[in-house]
Amino acid sequence: MNLNTRLKELSLTSTKAMFLFCLSEYEHLSQIEMCRKLDMDKSTVAKMLVRLEGDGLITKSTDPDDIRSYIVTLTDKARLLVPQAKKIQMDWVDEVTKDLSDLEKHNFCELVETVAESANQLCL
Repeated sequence: MNLNTRLKELSLTSTKAMFLFCLSEYEHLSQIEMCRKLDMDKSTVAKMLVRLEGDGLITKSTDPDDIRSYIVTLTDKARLLVPQAKKIQMDWVDEVTKDLSDLEKHNFCELVETVAESANQLCL
């Protein structure tokens, strides 16, 4: 079963979960900070934030330092979902990597990070 199917029981997708995981690491983030942390363009982030707000998972408030910008915060509903979504994600990762040794999993993660960093550098 794929990750989106598993997350569906929480009314989430892997993309929505990624946004919630990012926000859960901080008290709040500006929309611009979210773009940087998720390495996504403003339009993509803005569209997802509209969906998350509609689902009651985030609130947006005007940034007092820049009235053109928003501060994004998780709602209590989202804070309750994050640990459940993280468990679903970790269980899924364990399942798809079950045939790898611990060393192979470690090496795989390092390779993915290296490739992602190289891809990011190409986009600068």
